[in-house]
Amino acid sequence: MPLERHSPANILTLHPDPLVRAGIVASLRQHGGFEVFDEGRDRLDRDGSRIDVVIADYREAMRLAGAASQDRAGPLADARILVLTSDACEADIRRALEAGIHGYLLLGGPLSEFIEAVTALALDLRYLGRSVAQRMADSLIRTSLTSREIDVLQLVVTGESNKAIARRLCIEVGTVKTHMNGILGKLNATSRTQAAAIAVTKGIVKERTPIPAAAFASRAPRVGPMTQLA
Repeated sequence: MPLERHSPANILTLHPDPLVRAGIVASLRQHGGFEVFDEGRDRLDRDGSRIDVVIADYREAMRLAGAASQDRAGPLADARILVLTSDACEADIRRALEAGIHGYLLLGGPLSEFIEAVTALALDLRYLGRSVAQRMADSLIRTSLTSREIDVLQLVVTGESNKAIARRLCIEVGTVKTHMNGILGKLNATSRTQAAAIAVTKGIVKERTPIPAAAFASRAPRVGPMTQLA
């Protein structure tokens, strides 16, 4: 995929791992189509350069995506975001894409795929690594889980009982059972243990990751005064 630009694309790496960051810089500087900045925000502010592509880990990429609508004048205002991570969780990939992230690539892939990803984003395209694209394609074959079913399933994976799940999600135990029935059907599982194993294997949820209650706060049902009195 040739880089058809009149000037080199400005690439900023914000990955927190210094070894990964050094590898990114070394790899991209071998190509004439990229001008690479290693956490060079101050330099960008001085010379007026605008960043075309930001390469970051999942956490930083999500932060940048959330702040994108706020920053319309800075050097990252028009930057496209490429996630470079070991996180292959389907739910996290979906969240990233829904947040407006433009590319998602897993660590450990071929260098050619990385260069292709950066080139695609520099040309205002989107890019999913091959393994990421395959995972998302597989998810389209089966009936998608709802966001609430994913919440329930993540808590099942961490070993929570139906009562504990109901408390965490501020819903009734019967509602948890309804969600579990839906999960079993969609994953073609015969038990919650099997459903949890399938979900972890396919990257739908993370394996035994503790989840703070605040993570579910935005989806918790609002309780008004009359409901509290009932």
